[in-house]
Amino acid sequence: MKYLFLFLLVFNLSVFGQTYAPKNIAYESLDLGAPMDIPLILAGNFGEMRSNHFHTGLDIKTQGVEGHKIKSIADGYISRIRVSPWGYGNAIYIDHLNGLTSVYAHLSTFPAKIDSLFRKKHMEKEAYVLDEIVLDDSIFVRKGELIAFSGNSGSSSAPHLHFEIRETATEHALNPLLFKVYRDAISDKIKPKISGLKIYAIDSNGYMIPNKAIYLTAKKEGNNYTVNNDQAIDLNSIITEHSQLAFGIHTTDKLDGAHNVCGVHHTVVQKENHVHHEQKIDYIDFAANRYMNSHKDYIENKQNRRNIHKQFTTLLNPLPIYIKNNGKFDWQSCGGTYTFDVYDIHKNKSVLHVKIATPNPKAASKNPFESNNYYFPHDVNTLIKENLQVLLEPGTFYEPLQKIYREDTQSTYLSAIYQFGEYSIPVQEKYDIRIKTPVLPKDFPVHKLGIGLINDRGNLSFLGGSYIDGWVEAHPKNFGQFVLTIDTIPPTIQPLDFKNEKVITKYNTLELSIKDDLAGIMEYKAYLNGKWVLMIHNRRKKRFIIPLDKYSKPILEKGKNKIRISAVDYKGNKTEKSYVLIY
Repeated sequence: MKYLFLFLLVFNLSVFGQTYAPKNIAYESLDLGAPMDIPLILAGNFGEMRSNHFHTGLDIKTQGVEGHKIKSIADGYISRIRVSPWGYGNAIYIDHLNGLTSVYAHLSTFPAKIDSLFRKKHMEKEAYVLDEIVLDDSIFVRKGELIAFSGNSGSSSAPHLHFEIRETATEHALNPLLFKVYRDAISDKIKPKISGLKIYAIDSNGYMIPNKAIYLTAKKEGNNYTVNNDQAIDLNSIITEHSQLAFGIHTTDKLDGAHNVCGVHHTVVQKENHVHHEQKIDYIDFAANRYMNSHKDYIENKQNRRNIHKQFTTLLNPLPIYIKNNGKFDWQSCGGTYTFDVYDIHKNKSVLHVKIATPNPKAASKNPFESNNYYFPHDVNTLIKENLQVLLEPGTFYEPLQKIYREDTQSTYLSAIYQFGEYSIPVQEKYDIRIKTPVLPKDFPVHKLGIGLINDRGNLSFLGGSYIDGWVEAHPKNFGQFVLTIDTIPPTIQPLDFKNEKVITKYNTLELSIKDDLAGIMEYKAYLNGKWVLMIHNRRKKRFIIPLDKYSKPILEKGKNKIRISAVDYKGNKTEKSYVLIY
């Protein structure tokens, strides 16, 4: 770990704020096609705040069913394909001749020439999960050509099409509704809703001072919104030494034809008609997207399910969405009238008027950050105990982290239970944690050791880890309770609709269950008469499915056939089973 400390002395400057820069793209004139022929009604829009990220595309409803035709929006080449039981599920990327890339996700099936490309890559990798650049094997498609059928694959919760447009050169996701052709195709006459205002005491780095904020519910008065019955707000209860005033807006949007709650596009903060802060979500850099956790008030979201857009930034926030970033106000001069303008992409506008009374400096309370009870995001932070070591780079987390450490020796694991931070606090980057091993027998399988994380529901997840000189080191992306554990148990394989010597002449699929008790399944394969065949992980049905189709049926022989199935977990524990099938 001493080498890691030397490495971390070099601060990664990329976590500092970036300047908003509009893209030089012909949004108003590009002739792009619709990805589907049905009406474009949205279940989710671009820039909507999701778990740990801004939504990077449009979720287009498919009338509650799968199987709608998906078409290429312009001429281009299929450049990338992805298959996963999680995330985008089945997805296609098309690089177009105009410098844009379109992405179509949560798909079900594909026309023959594209399906053959997927199958070729499955066979080359002998794997179901794919994420492949396919320019060497690319397929040219025309505008309006059928490329797929809509589905519900991956982490989708209902049938829909996730549709993105990216700038090919940078891979930045662009707001599709900036393109006139799509903006005109989607009806929206509904103004954003302003539900409330949160007022914060923050330090000079933009960090929220704990327990020094107030939330006020907004009330609509005519065409505008107000808070506090349109009376001046007394801030003496939150004024804090060596701090400033800042705001967050609780706001959401809806579009015509759907009840789904979506995100807003553009906000402006003015004081006495002078613009202090302005932000606009026109595009998203995937490398910075997780910093959405710094943009939103994640504590308010976790506790009260409120989507609050902070109108200020911390020291570490590289999101390129801030046109003017001056949303921090001194207490001595913060009194006055503020206006908060909220826009959607169709220029529907809502306005919140707020009056602030100048606080009394004598009411200021002590700033808790001046104690030694916090780790700060811009520092290198360490915790060194006899049996636990933690190291965090600058930019690992978003807000000052209270120094919470507990050790529970009443543990059924190989170590005590070590508490570091709170599980509910989001983490930007993986960090290093080490737990010292107890005295072990000489022949103990130390390569099977790992660190486990106990979540706030008491469930254990296995982080894995490497054994190094009497310590096990892992790299979590959560805080919480950590333990030393071991996984020596191989996965289980259980057929669900077949067994040994089963006649499968009329079968279209073979289905089975593959489970692992701790580390998780790393690899799974099936071989029919010695030849690899596709095995699909259907996450919703909690089963693995081997299609008996045009690719696998030619391998079957009349009479007895052997199928061999193997599964390996992330600690190298392996199970293999073979069955005879009658065809």
